[in-house]
Amino acid sequence: MRKWFLYIALCLFSLSQLSAQEVNASLSKKDSRIGEQTTIELVVEFSAAEKAIMMPALKDTISTFIEVIEVSPIDTAFDEEDITKKIFTQSITITSWDSGYHAIPPFEIKVGKDTLKTEALLLSVGGVQLNPQADIKDIKNIMEVPFSLWDWILKHKLWIGLSILLIVAAIIAIYFYKKFKNKPTEEKQVFVPKEAADVVALKKLESLKQAKLWQNGKVKDFYVELSFIVREYISNRYQFHALEHTTDEIMGLANRNTNFPEELKKKLHQTLLLADMAKFARQEPLADENETALKNAFYFVKETAVKEEDKEGNNQDTKEEKKQ
Repeated sequence: MRKWFLYIALCLFSLSQLSAQEVNASLSKKDSRIGEQTTIELVVEFSAAEKAIMMPALKDTISTFIEVIEVSPIDTAFDEEDITKKIFTQSITITSWDSGYHAIPPFEIKVGKDTLKTEALLLSVGGVQLNPQADIKDIKNIMEVPFSLWDWILKHKLWIGLSILLIVAAIIAIYFYKKFKNKPTEEKQVFVPKEAADVVALKKLESLKQAKLWQNGKVKDFYVELSFIVREYISNRYQFHALEHTTDEIMGLANRNTNFPEELKKKLHQTLLLADMAKFARQEPLADENETALKNAFYFVKETAVKEEDKEGNNQDTKEEKKQ
């Protein structure tokens, strides 16, 4: 009697465990068209105490005509009515490219030591419906790709680069052409020979003679101008600042110059001395002395003027110095 009781209790326990484990598979829609996607939902209910659960390992296809697009991660939740139960949910997105009725075989799910199977499913895949009364349309023309400036630039980048270089080179060439074309040419300096010191002095002496200052009572003015002309001539002829020196200092220069004849020195000294007496001592020379002073000035300039042969020699020396 006790054995029968234990046997019945064991059977009831086994039935309760089996009822706690359920698997189910369903299609989101049983009818679809070629290439249209549909979803298989797998639901597994089992005891929360059970830890060894193995969902089906799916490949790229379920059968010859059904292709697997995506398999979602497993979603785990507790049963709201019985917290001792867990629920695994997994979605499988499928499609088919062949019309007809395609069987989906049962999925095997291991719960603990038990292997549970879902029911087989049937998917109906319909073809594209054609309207036999519709007009037959010709093949469409080739679609033109929208114009892209960037694509054109990439295609012709070599020629574009060369064109840019040529343009830049042309701009630079035009710039320098205009710059040098409009640049005023440097005017050649025409060398005008400086008028010789003796020529200048003789002209001034002649002007002084024609002015007739001493004849008109302007003796001092006559000697001031005469002294200036002679001293200026000495400064230009001998590069000696005679205008800033006294008569004695000028005569000292004349005495050191061996080329000065005594007669020439005498006439120069007489002219400068008369000029000093008229300017500073307020003495008025005689008329013939005024005439003699003017003649002596003419004589001194003419005798000390640079001769033509001396000029040629000086020019030759200057050319040789420049060459060196």
